[in-house]
Amino acid sequence: MLFKIFLIVHIAGGSISLIAGFIAMLAFKGSSVHRKAGKFFFWGMTGASSAAVYLSIAHPNPFLLMIAVFSYQLTATGYRSLYIKKLFTGTEKPKFVDWLIGIVPAVFNISILVWGINKVSQGNNFGITGMVFGSIGLLFAFNWLRGFFIPPKLKQHWLFSHLRGFGAAYIAATTAFLVVNIKFLPPLLVWLSPTVVGAAIITVVTINYRRKLSRNQQIKYITD
Repeated sequence: MLFKIFLIVHIAGGSISLIAGFIAMLAFKGSSVHRKAGKFFFWGMTGASSAAVYLSIAHPNPFLLMIAVFSYQLTATGYRSLYIKKLFTGTEKPKFVDWLIGIVPAVFNISILVWGINKVSQGNNFGITGMVFGSIGLLFAFNWLRGFFIPPKLKQHWLFSHLRGFGAAYIAATTAFLVVNIKFLPPLLVWLSPTVVGAAIITVVTINYRRKLSRNQQIKYITD
């Protein structure tokens, strides 16, 4: 009975995340709709990931556990980025929870990376998923923790961290949806194609934002 309850929470949380995340992406950034949809996305991912942790322990599934932590790592970095906007000043210090977001997932990232390498060494190509996700997770952890030791130079550092975190978390939610519902394609393709497409989109959006900020800064210098 308890397993079914957590399964429902997992499905409901994932569904909310997919819908709310899509609305947040379409809404004007900084608007009331964007912020409210973002909060629904965060809590939806919180519910889905927390339930996945229980499900992976109740019916032992190390891979699901590592993926659940990995997914929430992305969600947490995207969310907490909004609370450390003044990190670039060197005066604002990260909270305890911010350190946890970087350190705890890193342990799981290493685990999933090793899991993937072990699978591939045994001739199981599905292990590539562990290698990809583990590497991405470690990169996120490194960039997140680095800002605590070396203050970011860009004032809008939080914007790009927020974009990458929530963007990657939405990719994770989309991947979970596709894995459950698409059975006619090779598993490796279903697991990794959203990451490839999503990463390309995030990269393009990030470049456009950087260009826009640079252009605005140039206009400011001209008018000053």
